[in-house]
Formats: sequence, C-alpha cells, structure tokens
Amino acid sequence: MAVGVILNRMFRTKENPLFEYIFQQQEDINECYFILPIEDLSNASTLKKQFYFGSLQRFHDELTELKLSPFVMKYDDVITFCQQHQITEVVIAGDIMSYHHETYDILHQRQVYNKAHIKVTLIRGHHYFQPSRTKNKQQNYYQVFTSFYKQWRPFLRTQTLYHYDLKELQPIVVSASGDYNSIYSNEGTTQQHEQDKWQQFLKYNINSYTRGRDYLPQLQTSQLSIALAYGLLDINEIFNDLLQMYDHSEENYEAFIRELMFREFYYILMTAYPESSYQAFKEKYRQIEWSDNQLHFDKWQQGQTGFPIIDAAMAELKQTGFMHNRMRMVVSQFLTKDLFIDWTLGEDAFRKYLIDYDAASNIHGWQWSASTGTDAVPYFRMFSPIRQSERFDKHAYYIKQYLPQLEAIDAKYLHDTHKYYQNICKQGVTIGVDYPEQIVDHNVQRQYVLETFKKLT
Repeated sequence: MAVGVILNRMFRTKENPLFEYIFQQQEDINECYFILPIEDLSNASTLKKQFYFGSLQRFHDELTELKLSPFVMKYDDVITFCQQHQITEVVIAGDIMSYHHETYDILHQRQVYNKAHIKVTLIRGHHYFQPSRTKNKQQNYYQVFTSFYKQWRPFLRTQTLYHYDLKELQPIVVSASGDYNSIYSNEGTTQQHEQDKWQQFLKYNINSYTRGRDYLPQLQTSQLSIALAYGLLDINEIFNDLLQMYDHSEENYEAFIRELMFREFYYILMTAYPESSYQAFKEKYRQIEWSDNQLHFDKWQQGQTGFPIIDAAMAELKQTGFMHNRMRMVVSQFLTKDLFIDWTLGEDAFRKYLIDYDAASNIHGWQWSASTGTDAVPYFRMFSPIRQSERFDKHAYYIKQYLPQLEAIDAKYLHDTHKYYQNICKQGVTIGVDYPEQIVDHNVQRQYVLETFKKLT
C-alpha cells in the first residue's frame, strides 16, 4: 500500500501526529510519500509570502537532512501525483483553519480526494477539542463562550505526547530527488525558533500577562498565534506547559488559557457553521445595508483616517504582518461602526496581510466587532478610537513608532487631532497637509449605528 502524508502547515518534525500515525502503521505501508502542497499566495502581501515560503523551505530542508525529502507541488497537482504513484490513502490534519484560501481546507479537499477514490485519514493537528464532542445537553453547539468555557475548561488535561522516530521511517519513505529552492529561503521561522520564543515567554512574560497584554508600546504577548498558524508547535504541548506551571501564577496562566479556549471556541463554531465565513451569524443582521463608501475603505486600508491610533495599527500590520490583539478589535470596530463598512471587506484585508491569519479567529473576531456574530459585543458598546488611544497608548509611544511624522508632537494632542488641531499645527504638523483630517465624527457615527441596529432588533 502507498500512502501520502499532506504536510502543508504542519511544519514540525517533532510532536507531529501525522508522523506518529505513519510510524504506527508502517508495517502495513509499502511506500510513503511526504507531500508539501504549496498555497497560491498571489494576492497576499509580500511579508506574508516571505514568511510562508521561508518557513516551508526550512521545514523542507529539515526533512531533507533526515533523508526524507518531501515532494513540493501545487495543490492542483496532488491528485495526479497520487495517481501516478498509486497512492490510495492520504493522511491529513483535518483541523487547519489558517490556509490563505478556503479551497485548501478539509471540507473542499475531501471532495477532491473522494472524487479520485483516494481514502482520506484525518488526524488532529492544530486544535485540542474535537467539535462533535463539545455539544451541550441538547446536542447543539455552544454559541456563548462563557458557557463553553465553563463546561470544557475542566477537560483540559496534561497529554502524553507522540512516540516516533523519523529515522526509522527511512526504509518506507520515498524521498524526492529534486531540490526545492524558494527565493524566500532566508525568511520565515522554524519549530526550534518558535519553541525557544514560547519558553522565553513562559520565563519572562506570562507572570505579568493580565497587566501587560494590552500595553501597546512594547510587545508583551506570546505571538503564539504565528507558531500555531503554521503548525510549528502542537497545541497539546502548549497546554501541557501551561497546566504544569499553573501554580506559578494562577491568574495569569488562567487568563492565557482562556485566550486559547477562545481559539478552540471559534474553531468549533467555524466547523459547525461554515456559512458564517461570508454572512452574519445572527440572521436578523443579514439585511444590514452597509456603506459602500470606497474612499473611506481605502483610507482605512491605507492608514489615512486621521485617527493616529487607527493609522498606527494599520501601519504596524503592513510593516510587520502582525497587529496587536487590542488593536485588531479597535480597527475592526472602527471600520464596521465608525465607517459602517461590511465586516467581510475588513476580514479579507486582514487575510491579505496577517502572517498569523486564522480563518476561524479572524472571521468570528470581525463578527464580534461588527455585533453580527454569536456572543458578539452589543451594538451599543462602541469603541471610541480617541478613548482607546488615551487608555492604551497614553504617551503615544505606539503611535510615534509607526507614524514618525508625528514624532515631535506632544502625546496629549495626538489622541484627538481634530480637537487639538491648532496645537498640533504650532508644533510643526499641519492637519490636512502633513497628516490627514479625521474622516468621520465618532459621535455622529455612533448615533447612526445605534439607530440602525435598533431598527433591526
């Protein structure tokens, strides 16, 4: 029997359940092919392309050093490859949500393999919970996070990790003969690097997590979302570390666990309600007539809104491929509430730039901000970009880091450039010339949002 192992976004040689499966089944396998199908990132940002292809290259090279060189190809070529090599079964991580396009997810890929009469074996690779086992007593999926969290948090347990030796698979693995060389070979990251980052976070930052996670000027979060999006670390080993060290600081460890439980919650919702990827989860809000103001959308994307905290966040996104989680909420609310633009447009923009993009978290995060999702922020709770700036970037360190043209301006003036227009001009920056005017009045837009949603409630 010939078996293919689909390794896209499972970029780890250690703690990889796909390899463990092959190791356990090796006596029944004549030939095994490690397959690395590459995604089409033609509409992604350069930074995202660099990170993806660089990380893929590094993983490829690690396997090659073990004399287990994978076959790299486009997704469209996988079926033909399987047929040419008489592969009758493929092993796939069936819970990956971080693909750049949904066509690569298991809902779509399973249909492709079934049509070709190739057996699909699904293995848990990115998440902790199996969605079908997390229903409530009425056999429905939880739609409120607090209820989900209270029910399933006690089920987190220290797990025994995987037992396999890749070198022992050499006799059955057919190694690719050609080299794969990406132009981004010096970019990306590796399992070891992400493991080191995670251990550094546990050592130096997690004990102040609740206090530091919303501090914008200095990154005090784990950036674990990057490692998880590419399958560089296993969620079981993450929970193992947190549970084993829990007594060090219960409040902070529990706060971090809660964030990972949100990730599980959104994953389960996405598998249960895939239609939520393109329409409001709450049916009553599917008829909202969003603004079609293209100029406003362009200004938001370009970081030219006239609200420094919003523009700084968009600059961070484009310069780093990342955005602080606090600011993801703020800029998404600004687009969906202050500009009243459809959340799906913002979600797609984030997909283009975020190197840690995860469809479930991104989509349901946007629906939370837009008040259209399950357990979303109530429509009458609307972030003020000015107040968010005052609270989380009081001294404007974050703003000045990403908007250097405002470096010479006193921080107290930068939270509301309309109110302090003259003060800013006196310090050398002319609003409307050197930095844009505010494109909307927050108070006016807030009233419009309240009236619009109230009609639909």
